[in-house]
Amino acid sequence: MGSSKLPSKLSELRVLITRPQHQHASLCSAIEDHGGEAKHFPLFAIEAVSEPILVQQIKTKVENLDNYKLVIFISTNAVKFGALWINDYWQRFPLGVRVLAIGPSTARKVSIELNCTVVNSDAGASSEDILLLDELGDISGGKVAIVRGIGGRELLAESLRQRGAEVDYIEVYRRMPTQKSGEELVNVLTQENINILVVTSGESLARLDWLIKDAAQRAHTIRSIPIIVPSNRVAKDAVQLGYTGVKLALGADDEAIINALQEIAN
Repeated sequence: MGSSKLPSKLSELRVLITRPQHQHASLCSAIEDHGGEAKHFPLFAIEAVSEPILVQQIKTKVENLDNYKLVIFISTNAVKFGALWINDYWQRFPLGVRVLAIGPSTARKVSIELNCTVVNSDAGASSEDILLLDELGDISGGKVAIVRGIGGRELLAESLRQRGAEVDYIEVYRRMPTQKSGEELVNVLTQENINILVVTSGESLARLDWLIKDAAQRAHTIRSIPIIVPSNRVAKDAVQLGYTGVKLALGADDEAIINALQEIAN
């Protein structure tokens, strides 16, 4: 993503980035390149699955990857941890297995890590968007693997099962809440004079709001800070929670968030 494409400056913006540890650097750099300030406040840590019984389940499914008609990657973390397994068992990605990804940044990462063709939706970066793809229209009788973290939304799998597909999860990582408190959040917002919040998932929004409730007397003030969200679903959740300045980005990747920040700045 070149700065030359995005000339407008973010000099008035002081942005709180809530992405997990080790996943904030590129976005923080991009904000600073555009003249803004970025403060990282991770709400989750991402860890590889390590329990023997769960590891064995991953191993069995990956060894039989060529039995699937489709493999769908939910996130860049799904690619990061899933590709380690797949590349360990397959010298090249099995031919005849189609690959889909939710969102353009996840798709880019798949094509780099697995060196295969990958399809994503141009409509947006959510389960609802990927379900509109032609590739998921006539799926009856096909086996589908969804590579994701432990837990999360069931919409994609449920919808594909309703369409007649057999669906397996390959759950390769877990999200662990960081040991942050509402008081820490208030301190960061105040000391850094934060005037924009960024959340990149529904879980991050829920965790942020849990911390805000922890800082009860400041909750209303915090919810009035403009907040950038990655999808219509998360936007709806934010409005229901009482956030008054919800801004929709077209996805959770750096470019989508920078574009949303520029729209706010302008």
